[in-house]
Amino acid sequence: MIETEQQSINVMDAFLKVAPYLNTLIHDDITIGIYDTEKLIINYPGKTFSLNVSPGDPLIDGDIITESIRTNSTKTSMVPKELFGFPLIAKAIPLHNEKGEVIGGVGIGISLEKSNQLFDVAESLSAVSEQTAAAIEEISKSVTILADKVTDMSSQMGTVSHSADEIGKISTAVKSISDQSNLLGLNAAIEAARAGDAGRGFSVVAEEIRKLASNSKDHVSQIDQITKSIAGLLTELNQSFSQIHQLTDTQAASIQEFSATIQEISRNAQHLVEMADTTVDSD
Repeated sequence: MIETEQQSINVMDAFLKVAPYLNTLIHDDITIGIYDTEKLIINYPGKTFSLNVSPGDPLIDGDIITESIRTNSTKTSMVPKELFGFPLIAKAIPLHNEKGEVIGGVGIGISLEKSNQLFDVAESLSAVSEQTAAAIEEISKSVTILADKVTDMSSQMGTVSHSADEIGKISTAVKSISDQSNLLGLNAAIEAARAGDAGRGFSVVAEEIRKLASNSKDHVSQIDQITKSIAGLLTELNQSFSQIHQLTDTQAASIQEFSATIQEISRNAQHLVEMADTTVDSD
């Protein structure tokens, strides 16, 4: 009986001596309570929190330490934030003498405040990464559509440029006809002058042909200038579209690289969420 009592005293004494150092040795912020089978013997508060209990407080029905002592089993329970203002993981083990009889228990409360903060930050980062990835995907689609539109417009500009060349050829042909008509009108005027009075009517017709030829030549010159101007503008536009196309290609490549980076961040964020969740669950 003396050995049993000595054993009980040694177990309790060992925990009473070691408990004050556990909060320093353990990375997590913990509170430690040592109990006999009826009441709290001593409580060591955490670095940042206290459970507001005092030595001599009796065991309370429903408490994890009470359940551990009465059922002679190890207990683990999540303490909701509403109870103490912050979430806790509570663990309790029974203490025994050398005969295996329960003589008390030790309870540890582990603050999950930092783990919860890590979890919240990780979830927020994951959500932001997903939103950013979705936005980048939309931008990438827009750039692709823009590149396709630029390609179509470049093709259409090629068709317009070809049409402008055809107009130029037609203008050249019309100018040639105008020159021939003017020469024909001049010859006709000469022949009408030779014919005298009989050729006066024909002289009027010849003069009108020359005027028409002259007007046609003037109009052809204007058309030719406009056509050349259009061709110049089309060349400049084609160069601009070519530059835009190169820029969209560069942007598309940059977006792909950025998208890959965001996806990597998203994967890391998700991994961080899983790690934080595992930390909470394992605690």
